[in-house]
Amino acid sequence: MLGSLLKQMVSGTGRIPGEILKALREQQEAVSGRRPQLVDIVKMLQLIMSSQRTYMCIDALDECTTAQRFRLFDSLKEILEKSPSARVFVTGRPHIRAEVAKHLAGRVASVSVCPTKGDIVNYLRFRLSHDETPDAMDESREADILEKMPESISEMYVEGVNGAQTPIPNYWLIDILRFLLVSPNIESILQESTIHRRRGRLCKITDGLGLGDAYDATIERIRAQDGDKSSLGMRALMWICHAERPLKVDELCYALAVELGSTDFNPQNLPSISTLVSCYQGLITVDKEASTVRLIHFTLKEYLCARPDIFGRHHSTMAEICLTYLNSGKVKALSADPSLLNLETPFLKYCSRYWGVHAKGSFSSRVRSLTLELLQDYDSHISARSLLAQVRVLYYRRLGMSLQFSGLHCASFFGIAEGVVALIAMESYDINNEDYWGHTPLAWAARNGHEGVAEILLQQAGVDPDKADNYGNTPLMLAARGGYEGVVKVLLERGDVNPERLDDDGLTPLQNAAWRGHEGIVKVLLERGDVDPERLDNYGLTPLQRAARRGYEGVARALLERGDVSPEKPDDDGITSLQSAAQRGHEGVVKVLLERGEMNPDKQDNRGDTALLKATRRGHEKVVKILLAQAAVSPDKPNHHGSTPLLLAAQYEYENVVKMLLGREEVNPDKRDNHGDISLSCAARYGHEGIVKILLEKERVNPDNTNRAGQTPLMCAVRNGHQGVVGLLKLHQAAAYVTPLGPGYTSR
Repeated sequence: MLGSLLKQMVSGTGRIPGEILKALREQQEAVSGRRPQLVDIVKMLQLIMSSQRTYMCIDALDECTTAQRFRLFDSLKEILEKSPSARVFVTGRPHIRAEVAKHLAGRVASVSVCPTKGDIVNYLRFRLSHDETPDAMDESREADILEKMPESISEMYVEGVNGAQTPIPNYWLIDILRFLLVSPNIESILQESTIHRRRGRLCKITDGLGLGDAYDATIERIRAQDGDKSSLGMRALMWICHAERPLKVDELCYALAVELGSTDFNPQNLPSISTLVSCYQGLITVDKEASTVRLIHFTLKEYLCARPDIFGRHHSTMAEICLTYLNSGKVKALSADPSLLNLETPFLKYCSRYWGVHAKGSFSSRVRSLTLELLQDYDSHISARSLLAQVRVLYYRRLGMSLQFSGLHCASFFGIAEGVVALIAMESYDINNEDYWGHTPLAWAARNGHEGVAEILLQQAGVDPDKADNYGNTPLMLAARGGYEGVVKVLLERGDVNPERLDDDGLTPLQNAAWRGHEGIVKVLLERGDVDPERLDNYGLTPLQRAARRGYEGVARALLERGDVSPEKPDDDGITSLQSAAQRGHEGVVKVLLERGEMNPDKQDNRGDTALLKATRRGHEKVVKILLAQAAVSPDKPNHHGSTPLLLAAQYEYENVVKMLLGREEVNPDKRDNHGDISLSCAARYGHEGIVKILLEKERVNPDNTNRAGQTPLMCAVRNGHQGVVGLLKLHQAAAYVTPLGPGYTSR
């Protein structure tokens, strides 16, 4: 590289300096002649650049191997020390910034540059103008390329650190994300020989499927690195791609520091983040705000997940790393106190929560051995508290208490069937043992939907499949609440499971499933003759009312298909399922309920509210429209306070609802509530100019009506300072000669 630069400089000087000619002749006179060595080239460059202003440009420095970059940095440093008027311009992806700053300290100004859409479009126009197969391109396809490719490519930009404001000394580094993907992608399109094939290639690129070649090349560069950098880079990619949540920077460093087969953790094996950055060739970036590491683009994750050969059995490897860390002497020595979880063990939190997820994904013999080592005395291990602190709230009063969360509880929690079988075989576990919350291993399996583990536990002698925890939750209740249909079926096959057992809130499994919208479980339970579909809970709600409140149309339909479910059964406040659904704007449930011919859509609750009034009060236009289409619905029916749907719509400023209601002849816009207010008075009082305009356009509206306090709509607007409404009413008065402020008042 430096020899090429020397050749360019000599060619550009117009004459070859005598010192360089002399040096070249000395090389030729050597035995067999030889090319100038690096040290000779550096001296020649120093000679030329010291006598004149010189600009040296090196593109894509990140493409060099690490060893080559270091030799180049040393050479550039020597050149710049002897050539104060020289300037060097380098481009590269963000991960080499730290290297440059280290080797050329005090000489670097860094700028992060994002290619704009216009930059990419200009490049694409240039390349399209040199299409060697112009017959395979039409105007439409060219327009698609110019429109779609910049959008997909621009998402690849990763922002670097801000160095734009630093003074520019002898060395100017611009950290630029080059058109890494634009060039190969447009080339792959232009290599196709027909319009149809080019269209297909473009679709793959915009869908993220055309990045494979670029990712392949980068992966190969990572693998080609010297020493353990290759392994380090690939393991970092594996963790970031397949971790169950985004990893913090220190978590990733700890994961990479764990040595498989070791009995303790060596903190001196921790790689620095700068070392990691130099290993993964720009495919990983650090989110500074969240302090997490992530892949540069979602398509990279798709690429890596589609190539299982890249990482092999990644779940087994990750489980083994997590378990090795948890079984290390450093972690075992920690006190089982949640307040210590993040002191000097940043990797503990992730390992405690997700080792079992990885182990379940691939349970190798080595993972089995490490799992049993961890679980044999699990209740006293700090990872037990770390796990429970993440899935359940651990209050301060529980810090010093035994949570009685055994290894069997843990294996059931994660659904590790092989671990459950192995632990049961040890004959040291009580199958019905309860933890602090009263959960048995079966309860944890049901709570997390692990059907296979539930089947294993149910086959054990003496198991209690209907044992309730401290809150009245049985395994069936937990499975129904979580939506785990398979576990529900397995439990219901037992004759000693009560499907009508209540929790502490008076809810049955059916009510829990309906409340959470688990349609499949609702249907399974409704098929049984020993399940009451209209049972009231402690709040006076039926399963149908719970489903209606949440807007679960499928659950509501399944319940109504039972002939013994009454859609009009009210709760303790007299509110029906239809009124609940209308109040919350669940139009699907409203339609399902109205399909029942025996429904009275105009029924009132204890306050006198109908479904239409409830929908109007919340401004649910679609529900209002559905209800107004029902012949049995009275659009002007008031509640016990005298409020009609129109009056409520005017009060809460729902213009479209007001228009719909005024379109019905039976709606009286001057109908008064119990305070003597009409719709116009309410709109004027709250300053709703749009509503006032709509009402004044109706001949049936009398703007001079007074309420019980003798106030006209104009007075209501004046007293509340709504000048816009005042102006509208005065204009209307001027046109209609209406008394300005009502009987007994004069204007000032």
